[in-house]
Amino acid sequence: MKTLSLLAFLIVCYTHLWAQTPFRVIGYMPSWAGNVNQVQYSKLTHINYAFLLPTATGGLQAIDNPAKLQSLVSTAHANNVKVLISVGGWNDGNDSGFEGLAANGTHRNNFVTNIINFVNQYGLDGVDIDWEYPDPGASANNYITLMTQLSTEMHNRGKLLTGAIVGTGGASILNSAFALVDFYNLMAYDYNNFDHSTYSYASQSINYWRGRGLPAAKTVLGVPFYGRPTWESFAQLIARGANPYADVFDNVGYNGITTIKQKTNLAFDQGSGVMIWELSQDATGANSLLSAIHEVVLTHTGNPGNPAPIGQTIWLKGNNNLYVSSENGTQAMNCNRASAQGWEQFTVVDAGGGKIALRSQGKYVSSENGAQPIRCNRTSIQDWEKFTWISNSNGTISLQCNNGGFISSENGAQAMSSWRTAAGTWESFNFGAVGSLSAITAATGMVATTTKNIVEETPAAAISVYPNPVSAGGSFTVTLTDYNDKVPVKYSLLSTGMQPLQVQQPNARIFKVNTGSIAAGTYILEVLHYNKRHVKKIVVL
Repeated sequence: MKTLSLLAFLIVCYTHLWAQTPFRVIGYMPSWAGNVNQVQYSKLTHINYAFLLPTATGGLQAIDNPAKLQSLVSTAHANNVKVLISVGGWNDGNDSGFEGLAANGTHRNNFVTNIINFVNQYGLDGVDIDWEYPDPGASANNYITLMTQLSTEMHNRGKLLTGAIVGTGGASILNSAFALVDFYNLMAYDYNNFDHSTYSYASQSINYWRGRGLPAAKTVLGVPFYGRPTWESFAQLIARGANPYADVFDNVGYNGITTIKQKTNLAFDQGSGVMIWELSQDATGANSLLSAIHEVVLTHTGNPGNPAPIGQTIWLKGNNNLYVSSENGTQAMNCNRASAQGWEQFTVVDAGGGKIALRSQGKYVSSENGAQPIRCNRTSIQDWEKFTWISNSNGTISLQCNNGGFISSENGAQAMSSWRTAAGTWESFNFGAVGSLSAITAATGMVATTTKNIVEETPAAAISVYPNPVSAGGSFTVTLTDYNDKVPVKYSLLSTGMQPLQVQQPNARIFKVNTGSIAAGTYILEVLHYNKRHVKKIVVL
């Protein structure tokens, strides 16, 4: 933290304080289907490996395909995706294992201990309980007893506890369960044999559980990647000629791209995520339903879970403790500089669609589509100059390129590349803001740092301030153009020495800032909203 400027420190603090529940995209991966290396990890937040089966005495049956689970965990974690073990499932309607162990204290203790050991053995992030249909009465109470014990043990270890529950009619899942889990996945499908997962049923499912008191932050809407009554995957239906945007083909009912997008919007409005059964059933390319979900996520969040410091000028440091250099655009980039001078400083630019670009000395970093070492010599932002900013669990960040590869420092031994398929240590970087804001250049309206790097004001199209200049003892009105009423709005009025004079949370598109206690002078207005930072120079007369 010592290397960060006060501005960066403030932004980090504010981001932590104002963070809301991130939108979840959870995909089930069965042990019997799907390729670990074909998963679109950048579009997921969690993967549930299915299924681990319990015995009536609290034991665990041998996991199917353990090597696949191990590979999934390592690959998912390298891509900042959590992995949970899913216990139970349909299992031909046989819940005897759960019924038996939950009713007996000794067996229940055995089960919880075995689950803890399994989670630790495979380095998992939690457990997903798919006891979908507890019997009413005693089994419903036993479910609560089991989930209470699991909740304590998982949460004490920093692990997740989730569950899969029916879309509607889940009376055997008592309301007291809601406080025990991190979230519930609503199986809003298989309602009948044809119209098994309509938009209407999705809405009914959310209304049923929300009406019973399940918080929106714990409500995840399940969607199917298959059709009924044939149980064909979406990929199989498309291969047979089905319209990827329709919901019916050859008397098979399924969810096409249009319905999947509508359901994702519904989940944003009334819940906190989407769950998929299951990933291997998806089509590829432009017909991918996961990609359709991701497109909706980007329209709502810009860059979900990855709060890139838009507008900041930063340095990047590799795991070799040396800085990334643009080489002034004259040669391939390297990660071998001992200090961050002009060539080692990059402005983070919003490239649209949840992507960012990196600009140094007026030119943009290009991945070169992975075909050759990366350079910083482009005059405009095209696809090769767009990157996904990924926040890693250890505090570093990774940059994923348009080609799916990650920027690599190559440990400073050779020119940097963008063809690595996973984010390891060479593909992880520390970053920090350059200098500290210390002066306002009145003639240009830009904020200058002590190191003469320029941080541009937010364009007028994104935020407006009126009047400016403003009279001491008066007020000015701030208007946000790109506003989301589900995301907090916070502002800070800062002195040129970056001391906060006012910090407020108006949570509105239009709000007023009073200058009654502010002396004449020049100030910095900083507004944080929707994963973006807006900066304006304010003159008080």
